[in-house]
Amino acid sequence: MTRPRILITETLGQEGIDMLREVADVDAYDLLPKEQLPEILGDYDAVIIRSAHRLPREVLMNRPRLKVVARAGSGVDNVDLKACTEFGIAVVNAPGANAIAAAEQAFGHMLTILRNIHLGDAHVREGGWNRKKFLGGELHDRRLGIIGFGKVGREAARIAHGFRMTVYAYDPFVSDEIFQAHNVTRIDSLEELMPVSDILTLHTPKSGPQIGMDLLSRLPKGAIVVNVARGGMIDEAALAELLDMGHLLGVGLDVFSQEPPPKDFPLFRHPRAVLTPHLGGSTQEAMTGVAVMTAKGVIAALQGQTPPNIVNVPVPPLTPDEFGILDEGARVVGRIFAQMNKTLTVPLVLTLKGPIAKNAIPWLKQTVIAAVLSEQLDGRVNAVNALIKAEEQGLKLLVEEAGPNQAPALSLRLEGHSETTTEVVLDNHVPRLRRINGIAMDLPWPKNALMTVHNDAPGVVGKVGTLVGQYNINIGNLHLGRDEKAHQALMILSLDQTAPEELVRDLKQIPEIRQVFVF
Repeated sequence: MTRPRILITETLGQEGIDMLREVADVDAYDLLPKEQLPEILGDYDAVIIRSAHRLPREVLMNRPRLKVVARAGSGVDNVDLKACTEFGIAVVNAPGANAIAAAEQAFGHMLTILRNIHLGDAHVREGGWNRKKFLGGELHDRRLGIIGFGKVGREAARIAHGFRMTVYAYDPFVSDEIFQAHNVTRIDSLEELMPVSDILTLHTPKSGPQIGMDLLSRLPKGAIVVNVARGGMIDEAALAELLDMGHLLGVGLDVFSQEPPPKDFPLFRHPRAVLTPHLGGSTQEAMTGVAVMTAKGVIAALQGQTPPNIVNVPVPPLTPDEFGILDEGARVVGRIFAQMNKTLTVPLVLTLKGPIAKNAIPWLKQTVIAAVLSEQLDGRVNAVNALIKAEEQGLKLLVEEAGPNQAPALSLRLEGHSETTTEVVLDNHVPRLRRINGIAMDLPWPKNALMTVHNDAPGVVGKVGTLVGQYNINIGNLHLGRDEKAHQALMILSLDQTAPEELVRDLKQIPEIRQVFVF
């Protein structure tokens, strides 16, 4: 089997590169020239970028080989998510892998400004020793205002409590329970946050609020503004003006509306502006964490799984074990149903029994649709573009919850009309097949399966087993079920390898065999 090819356009931690090279051929660059990316992108199954490259629609289109786009960092502002979803390209990133690094960078700016570290350093280098000139302040007892209370914002709050600061935060998308758990006071508007923020720090994606002169002027006199999140979110000219007026004590920027900033950048002239070249995630620990998380996501997507760090599928916040078993169960029930029922009646109904998180249902629905349609259609169908493909095909899937159920295991039952049903139970982290089209079964679903539907007659099992043996394929387990009314039986073989087309062809020559399926 041909190994996939992966392109890395910018520096990535070696740990991640090593993981990728175990399963793929990898071309890694410290910095690929921007103009070369569109020229070579079509030769790769996956591409990993950071901040220097953009992937708009015109670059992504007509790339049938490309399956995965990865952003080695928390944001995906430089990737056209809508186009990737339309083309069935999985987009993964590394959310939270650099949260500690980014939060610590913000506090580095705060301490540098408050304690005049950068000014004192320059003074000593020039031969000076005027300690009174650089009298500073403390973080202790100051009020920290945080815009964006995701992973980085929460890490910033944790650090702030260590300095015994009072912490306020604004984020309309985070529940009250999260604020309470982190001992942070929720503020419901930016207009209310500004007056209580002696230090203001931003930790939102680029889609976050824009902070201009009107909001900045509401900060207390002597306030500090820090941005290590995304460039262009704060009016940089307004910051310079407020420094000129003496309203702000200092400004710390790690990100800029234009990177690198132009020579006439207004904050260059201000000694109380601390400016760094986008170093928020630039620590050894963060680079390793980002590289490993990115690599795991790329590998999972290339292997046909749904990575937990995928961006353009509504993945629920489950543990890796919970997510993995649900993902596998959804694929099993969808694939078996689709292969057994080539003509689909609509709507299909997915019935869930047992414990299931409400926020997992949208993703579960997409995954089942993808599994069904991948068996029905040519071309790429996956959880990314499942809803688009379903609309094109007129396929509708209804989800029903069977009500409160004390059973420890979740079951997924997919059905069309009354006689076309597939039921899988997720028991002890293993999908167990329980029913196919009225025939009761009970088997852990194997990695490689061969299924036959045949006349319920003597000798069929022996004929199938003999033929499989002639192809030198070992049978791990064999499971039988029967429909006595229809004089029909169903047999599932667990094989040590995928059944080749030649074996399937020969099996179909056995007179009693009605259908053969390979999974």
